[in-house]
Amino acid sequence: MQTHSGTSAEAVLFLRMSPSWVVVDDIRNFVETFCANACPEAAREGQLALATHELVQNAIANAVSADIEVKLELDRRTGQVQVSVSNDAHQDQIEILKTRLARTRSHANPLQGYLAAMKEDPHSRGGIGLARIRFEAALELDLEVEGARITVHAHGPLTAPDPELLVA
Repeated sequence: MQTHSGTSAEAVLFLRMSPSWVVVDDIRNFVETFCANACPEAAREGQLALATHELVQNAIANAVSADIEVKLELDRRTGQVQVSVSNDAHQDQIEILKTRLARTRSHANPLQGYLAAMKEDPHSRGGIGLARIRFEAALELDLEVEGARITVHAHGPLTAPDPELLVA
């Protein structure tokens, strides 16, 4: 699988939409069904749907234009998967995202990062989505910034990791 630019993945889902909270749950359900049919042996549809859902929610909350793109790549050949969500954001939102991503990635153990994010501000509405993706979906995260256009990439193994490894 080529990451971040071109693609050689076996199954690719691409969506372009205007920011709308109305479709968030529908996108999650669609991604889950797509993954279950495109690669049933991976047993990752719930995790990939969760990751997509969290990334789309972040994009909608911070989008400054009517253009959000979602790309999901499943590749049996390389055994890799990638979910990428792109949107335009204000510079202050980009800096917040960079800080949250750095904080999330600073924990070697994804569970510890998730717990730390929840403890940081337990009454907050938001701020834990990236840590949730890293732990619950077992995907690593990268950020690509080109001017006001940001893309968050969640990537990892196509097959579900052993749940015991997620808490080790």
